[in-house]
Amino acid sequence: MQLPPNMVAALAAEAAEVLRPASASPLLLLCEHAGARVPAPWGGLGLPPALLDTHYAYDPGGDGLTRVLSARLEAPAVLARYSRIFLDYNRFPEDWDHIRPDLGGIPVPANLRISAAERALRRAIAATPLDQAIRPLLPGRRAVVSVHSFTPVMAGDHRAVDIGVLWRQDSGFVRAVLAELHGRAAGLGLRIGDNAPYDWRRVVAYSLQAHALDRGLPCFYLEVNNALFSDPATSETIAALIADVLAAALTALPDAGRAPG
Repeated sequence: MQLPPNMVAALAAEAAEVLRPASASPLLLLCEHAGARVPAPWGGLGLPPALLDTHYAYDPGGDGLTRVLSARLEAPAVLARYSRIFLDYNRFPEDWDHIRPDLGGIPVPANLRISAAERALRRAIAATPLDQAIRPLLPGRRAVVSVHSFTPVMAGDHRAVDIGVLWRQDSGFVRAVLAELHGRAAGLGLRIGDNAPYDWRRVVAYSLQAHALDRGLPCFYLEVNNALFSDPATSETIAALIADVLAAALTALPDAGRAPG
């Protein structure tokens, strides 16, 4: 596909949404799978429309949770607006699922034969703008948290986790988050997973590697069972819990009170 430069620029301008960019919080929030949109020139990628409203396309509840956390913690946040089926920002360019050809065995017609030019075009629209939105927010931050959700059942496996903390490098921040979660969640009947339901130590993931670990910043992927977003009251309880946990854990950061510079 070839698009005129002005259309590429217009589509790229809609790829990222930035909340509270002027915040002095030590924390930066990311939500790489917030949106389910596919840029208009690609239509529905050849998929039935219903599939673009499932966990395949985005992380249900992630957008709303990130907005609440950003507001409660007065922290900056960057949300990706395009579907991960179009391009998954949290994958490295060489990964098979950066532009995945199938959804659990269901072919994605528009993703089956991707030329180098098509790959570069999609990255210009959906990856480069995220990099450009995130990088200016990093100087002076002390930690980065990436917000995700997961399905309660995957390939017949019922996940025994409600909230997971996925980490690759141990840190006082991660330990504080896990301790706070275990201490506060027990009374709510919530199951806390340490590197579960996924283990970041066994897989690769782009966003926190590039924007946190490579900069020496403590970080983790927050994974929330998307069944917990099924009603507003439960969603509010989860958001309040996680906001309180992060607020408490931020005190474990060195120079936590210093504004970004």
